[in-house]
Amino acid sequence: MTVLPGGGRVQYRLDDEASLCSIDILAQAVERICVKGVLELRMLRNALREAATSPTPDAVKFAFAMFSRVDGDYRRLIAHEALTLAAEQRGRYAAPRPRAVRRPRML
Repeated sequence: MTVLPGGGRVQYRLDDEASLCSIDILAQAVERICVKGVLELRMLRNALREAATSPTPDAVKFAFAMFSRVDGDYRRLIAHEALTLAAEQRGRYAAPRPRAVRRPRML
């Protein structure tokens, strides 16, 4: 567990598929928005690749630290891209949810 500057806490769990999937999606998002010449984005991309390849607590902590160093505008772009990727890939990582069937309304 890591304590953030504002007093919040981040817990790293690397024993579930969702955590590994999240790291992979975030790495893909950074790859998509990576701008040539922005060192922080390249370092974040490399840290996320390392965390995806060998998901140790230290690798994930380092990737999180790199993400917090990136400019806020880029973080928002990355988050938006990651949410878009997650929505596109939802069926790939999870079993499809059964759809609720509504009964017809009686008038």
